[in-house]
Amino acid sequence: MTSTPEENDASRLVDLADGQLRVYEKGRPDGPPLVFLHGFLTSAFTWRHIHPAFTDRYRVILVDLPGSGGSSGRDGRWDANRWVRLVADLLDELGVDRAILVGSQMGGSLAAWFAALSRERVDRMVLMAAGALGETEANLTLYRLLARRRLGAWVSRLFPRRTFERRWLAAHGPDYNPEPGVVDHYFQQLRRQGPEMARTGLGLRLSYGEHFDALAGPISGLAVPTLLIFGAQDPIVPVSTGQRFSALLTDASLVVMPGCGDFPQEEKPREITEAITAFLRKTDG
Repeated sequence: MTSTPEENDASRLVDLADGQLRVYEKGRPDGPPLVFLHGFLTSAFTWRHIHPAFTDRYRVILVDLPGSGGSSGRDGRWDANRWVRLVADLLDELGVDRAILVGSQMGGSLAAWFAALSRERVDRMVLMAAGALGETEANLTLYRLLARRRLGAWVSRLFPRRTFERRWLAAHGPDYNPEPGVVDHYFQQLRRQGPEMARTGLGLRLSYGEHFDALAGPISGLAVPTLLIFGAQDPIVPVSTGQRFSALLTDASLVVMPGCGDFPQEEKPREITEAITAFLRKTDG
């Protein structure tokens, strides 16, 4: 299995008002900042096959979001505004004025929120399986169970390994064949950190609005060059959500990945790397 940020990359803990984030940096310190934001139930580990392709040209920054990987978050309600402040504070701490954002699932939705509210700080963005504008299958039951302090700790400790694997595979497309150890990696994270991941993630998820319309106004007409990547067989976030993003943004291209589900970076890493590389080359300068 390809080496991971946790194993080989230099990392540091960044203390912010809303938490302590584990950040991994590779590539050119003087290169354009390329910031990767992962989704619910994953961590910076999810970019293990993607980020190495960009280290020759970019300052690659991988972040464990609050509750995931090596990061923790403060208590309280984690709505979209708080998440956006967190990203802004992180960029400030890293000395980054303007960045290219690459986000998957929850991280893609977070990138879109950040661009809507902090347009001047986003150079370009790549959004993958971002559900802020629509989902066909809600994960709210699991979110809410895990987010309850005592019950969540109990649920995360006793959650059956077989059930986790079945649900994990069901969220992926039919072409997905997980590497040895990958499912267990994410399962162990759920065991250790499920409640905190859910408490922080639930707030952002609820910010989408009952009809997934809360972000529509803020991003309507947003002129940020954007690559949208959605799986043709995603059971959670449909292609129509990608089409809605494309219709609202003024400079967006949509790529639909055949045979792909809700985790493009895990399922189709070669194709995703090629798509991001082509997008960045096309929009450079």
